[in-house]
Amino acid sequence: MGTQAVNCNNCGAPLEVGEATKYATCGFCGSQLEILRSGSAVYSQVLEKISRRTAEIADDVEVIRLQNDLERLDREWLLEREQHMMQGKHGRTYRPSRAVGVVGAIVMAGFGIFWTSMAISMEAPFFFPLFGLVFIGMAVAIGISTVSKAGSYARGEEAYHSRRRSILRELQARQRGS
Repeated sequence: MGTQAVNCNNCGAPLEVGEATKYATCGFCGSQLEILRSGSAVYSQVLEKISRRTAEIADDVEVIRLQNDLERLDREWLLEREQHMMQGKHGRTYRPSRAVGVVGAIVMAGFGIFWTSMAISMEAPFFFPLFGLVFIGMAVAIGISTVSKAGSYARGEEAYHSRRRSILRELQARQRGS
């Protein structure tokens, strides 16, 4: 088996390598080299540069993955957010609020109590006071539903923001390290 002459890609020193050799270490500068062949040409490439570039590419891929995670998280929150939203009588959606749920329930229940007391004091037929009681029941149910939906929205939003902050911190750390 013969040897081939090749120069170190780092310092230019002449090297003798076997025909089947794929890796060598320069005896002058100590660089680890990959021996490459293309047709009749034989040349070396410093492995450290390849390793460093491979690490840079891996970091770039990780940054892209984090950016994609961030975009996916934003899209998922928009879809989840729609499930938590409440709809007004004209089709407009709005964010549920505990305060609105409580105040709305109090106002509706107050009207139901007023209606029931007026119907009883006027000695109206039984279904008039019953209507007031049904109104009070609806007020309580709507209030509980709205408060529950507002709590669900708040928990979902907090989870979204927490995960988003985590991804952003990791992304910024990666970008600072680049």
